[in-house]
Amino acid sequence: MKHVILAAVLAASAFPVLAADNPEVPKPACTPKPEFPGHLAMQSDMRRKQFQREMDGYKDCMVAYIDQRKAAAQANTEAANGAVDEFNTTMKKINEGIAAAKEQQKDLSQ
Repeated sequence: MKHVILAAVLAASAFPVLAADNPEVPKPACTPKPEFPGHLAMQSDMRRKQFQREMDGYKDCMVAYIDQRKAAAQANTEAANGAVDEFNTTMKKINEGIAAAKEQQKDLSQ
């Protein structure tokens, strides 16, 4: 229970630090954005194929951007989970040391 409360306190206090230290996330640089050329232009095979290439290029660029952002988010989540594990391990050792010291103090008092 102590670990849960302590973790909640640490998480709440960490948010202002993270917000101040958080680098700006790059926006997608997928240009040009395709625009529908209109019904009449789409009747031309050449224009229709050009439009399809524009759409495919834009889609590929956006999917790559999304994959990069997902990978960054996953790496951040793993780093945060690792920090939580490290904190919990450290606090467990400290609490065990405190309990052992109290037990020794109790034995010496008797």
